[in-house]
Amino acid sequence: MSCDLTDPAIQEAYNEIISGAPTNWLILGYHDTRDKISLYSKGTGGLSELATKLTEEVLYGFVRIDDRYALLAYVSDQVSGLRRARALVHGKAVGALFKASNVQLNTTSPDELTEENVRARLGAAEGLPTPEATPAVSSTPEPVVAPVAAPRPVTPVSPAPVANVESTVIDTVVQPPEPSPTKVVSPRSGPLSPKTERQLEIEAAERKVREEMDRQRRAEAAKRQKETEEREAREQELLAQKQAFELERKRKEDADKVAREGMKKQLIEMERLRGLGLSGYITFQGAGSPFWKRRFYVMRGQVLAFFRDENDRAPVSQIGLSGQVAHIEDASLEVLIPNSFRVDLTNGDTHYFFSDTTKDKEMAIAGFMKCNESA
Repeated sequence: MSCDLTDPAIQEAYNEIISGAPTNWLILGYHDTRDKISLYSKGTGGLSELATKLTEEVLYGFVRIDDRYALLAYVSDQVSGLRRARALVHGKAVGALFKASNVQLNTTSPDELTEENVRARLGAAEGLPTPEATPAVSSTPEPVVAPVAAPRPVTPVSPAPVANVESTVIDTVVQPPEPSPTKVVSPRSGPLSPKTERQLEIEAAERKVREEMDRQRRAEAAKRQKETEEREAREQELLAQKQAFELERKRKEDADKVAREGMKKQLIEMERLRGLGLSGYITFQGAGSPFWKRRFYVMRGQVLAFFRDENDRAPVSQIGLSGQVAHIEDASLEVLIPNSFRVDLTNGDTHYFFSDTTKDKEMAIAGFMKCNESA
């Protein structure tokens, strides 16, 4: 079940992606052939553009996100079980060719290929927010007014101190006036001096600047608070969805366990009363083999025997299961084949199986559980 990856356009597009060129994705496919894989398309629009090019068949993709690379194996739900099995083998050959890939993702829907999902798998770090800049403030020194001599002691009108002014709003520097004769005015009556009027204008401008800056700070604080609340709400929603998913998964596992225990007891009783074992057709992939084989199997006692068909007298292979099964687990997402499961043995070997129907799958798993018990 080997594949042909000799299309020179594949290596050319791959080299463009890993060299940092504008090209950042490619898609490979079969072009209605059985084993010859060639370049379908490539582009510069990233993951979102790649996802729009996926069609209802077996495809392989390679995409660059920042400085990391993801290998994609896309198998549509419309693809037959045999082509799915072939894609599993060919996907390993494509992965061996694209050595720069940091992670491999198996998917059956373009909707699963979001930037968030792929970045999560790649472990790409998000950018940190840029610190807010603090506006510069320039200082204007207070003018010093020299005392003026008078025929008799009087109290001059004291100028109000000049405060700091935002350099970005007021760019006027107050120059001290030229010395001139001082006109003595009663502090309780008479017009204000031109110098005092100018100081009042500056103070009014300063108040306006401070009010505007306070308004901007309050608006920015309210914006950050709103963003924080929205982010926390999204995190809580995701956490609730995850918890609900885990509860449903646990409930299904418990229900499957109870059902399989019931099937196992039925098989034990059937074998005790009638001397019959569990039998039927199943497709399996032996430990270390990339090939899938469809065989007629018989489970009797603690032995699993494989025959070429139901008329074959001598088994082509058999496995002793007494106390040898370490773990049994659904493998539909791992091998992308419905009604599939994985059997891990205590010696480290792993075997994959898939049945024709869900009922056949559950009965086969119950048979493994029965055979695993010591005689």
